[in-house]
Amino acid sequence: MSTIDVGKSANTQLKSGAAILAAAGTVDTRLIKDRLRTFQEAQQTYADAHAKVQHAEAVLAKAQAQFRTEQRAVVDTLARALVADGQQLRKPFAAFGTVTMGALIHMPAADAVKALPELVAAIRRSKTLGKVTLQAVPGAEKTTRGMEQALAHIEALGSTVYDARATRHAVAQAWEAALGALKRGARAAADDGAPALYATLFDRPARTKANNHKPAPAPTPSAPSAPEPVPAAS
Repeated sequence: MSTIDVGKSANTQLKSGAAILAAAGTVDTRLIKDRLRTFQEAQQTYADAHAKVQHAEAVLAKAQAQFRTEQRAVVDTLARALVADGQQLRKPFAAFGTVTMGALIHMPAADAVKALPELVAAIRRSKTLGKVTLQAVPGAEKTTRGMEQALAHIEALGSTVYDARATRHAVAQAWEAALGALKRGARAAADDGAPALYATLFDRPARTKANNHKPAPAPTPSAPSAPEPVPAAS
């Protein structure tokens, strides 16, 4: 048997906490009822804080993905239009600066907010635009105008994630303190007539190591020896 390892991550700790509370339902816990109740409350508070972090991260990821989609759409649309009007296939933006198509697609959002409007404006000022590019520019301008606001929204969401993680960290410390108190109480309960309480809550069967030895290959059967010649009858 080995003591349960609660780990370091929120997911692992919450999973371990749930296992401890489930085990508590199988044994008499009256000797530690106050500490157990405190841990139950800490577990719920921790789970709520973790859920808020997960939600905030998901909202942020969605906003970032939407920004990247619009960023790529602007670059792709302009590149296709410029190529259709005679610009180089591999370097469609060469006439409007040194930034490559790949750099524009993958640059950070804060840089894209500045670079893409400048690119669209440079294309708009060109005196040699073809028909396809002229048709593509208004849509690109509309998209890039909304990027600054989208970036501000992403930054606000990032702050929300940061705050949620900070709250979760503080809650996790309280959870660990409640867990420690519960362990001490369960150990002490052995002197008051509950010797199996600690083991029930915190001990888990040790994992057996897998046998990594491969079975020895079966010996290759040897070829049968040739029969001895039968002597001829005299």
